[in-house]
Amino acid sequence: MLRNTPTCYEVPVPTPTRSPIRPRLVGLGLVTAFVLVWTSGYLVGDLGTGASPPLTLIFWRFLLATAVIGTIALVTGAPWPARPRDWLRPAAAGILLQTVQFAGIYDGLALGVSAGLASLIVSASPLVIAVVAVGLDGERLRPAGRLGLAVGLAGVGVAVSAELSGGARAAGILFVVLGLAGFVAGTVLQKHAPVSADLRSATTIQMGAATLTSLPLAAVSGGFALPLTATAIGSVVWLAVVNSVGGLLLLFVLLRRRSGAGATSYLFLVPPVTALLAVPVLAQPLHLAALAGVALAAVGVGLVSRSELRPG
Repeated sequence: MLRNTPTCYEVPVPTPTRSPIRPRLVGLGLVTAFVLVWTSGYLVGDLGTGASPPLTLIFWRFLLATAVIGTIALVTGAPWPARPRDWLRPAAAGILLQTVQFAGIYDGLALGVSAGLASLIVSASPLVIAVVAVGLDGERLRPAGRLGLAVGLAGVGVAVSAELSGGARAAGILFVVLGLAGFVAGTVLQKHAPVSADLRSATTIQMGAATLTSLPLAAVSGGFALPLTATAIGSVVWLAVVNSVGGLLLLFVLLRRRSGAGATSYLFLVPPVTALLAVPVLAQPLHLAALAGVALAAVGVGLVSRSELRPG
């Protein structure tokens, strides 16, 4: 008697492995877009503050950005916070990330700070964020990360000292430092926001809060009359759509993929790109000290990007 023989066999199907190439390409694309968008903000901001009072410029920038992202949120059916208190955190982040940051940066640009130096000062944010994270989250940087942040900060110091000796106003640099403080505080607050928060509605709330808080600033400094020139109007449109909407969304996406200092470490790439593009766009010459500063910053980002923050 023959033993029962199976008529078919189950062939094991190998579990498909996820290729690491696609996530890396996505990450590279996000970083490239982030750097180019943030670079354009300094270049266009410099052009805009030359054609319009700086606080007038940010008011119209925020108002237009609120209209654009608000329309997107409504048309696409974005969910909105159910409780009034859930509106407070994105509103506070918007005031810091938008009003404080750009009021400081644009006033600094209007006082003669170069676009390259302004971007270099703000790029020091990973160092400040790393220090804040130690107290808030118990995060700890690896030695390579600490070295990278120190090198990046050294680049800022070299460029600042050179520009001060070249006749730049100290008041302008202090305004940019105020912008740095707003960016750091807003980034830390945003990092601790609920992950489930919808980007469309949260960004609308942030931009709306920035519009309201920039209104009295514009009223007492420059007024609301935007010059009807191609430079002034074009700057507002670019800064509102590309930077306020696109740049903020890119920052939020990066913050959800990496730590606070890890995501903002990409800002170290912005100064060299800004300094190079400022030559043809703004006719701002490259000085030896500026080149040394951006070179140090480039080394810093290479070290920081390889050293993600980890729990202590």
